Amino acid sequence: ENPLTARVFVNRVWLNLFGRGLVPTPDNFGVSGQTPSHPELLDYLAVTFVEDGWSVKNLIRQIVLSRVYRLD
Repeated sequence: ENPLTARVFVNRVWLNLFGRGLVPTPDNFGVSGQTPSHPELLDYLAVTFVEDGWSVKNLIRQIVLSRVYRLD
């Protein structure tokens, strides 16, 4: 029920795939942590991750099939 859990997980997957997270401080999402570079993207991925039943496979597929991943 807490959207923060999905956001943290999505950020960690993004970090593992790209070498840097959407939130530069993956271990600190709190008040003292940095803000996301692309908050709308992080929210979109977190919402789709939850709607897909927390499927890590679908999340990774969605990211690696994106244009952003191919350009990186």
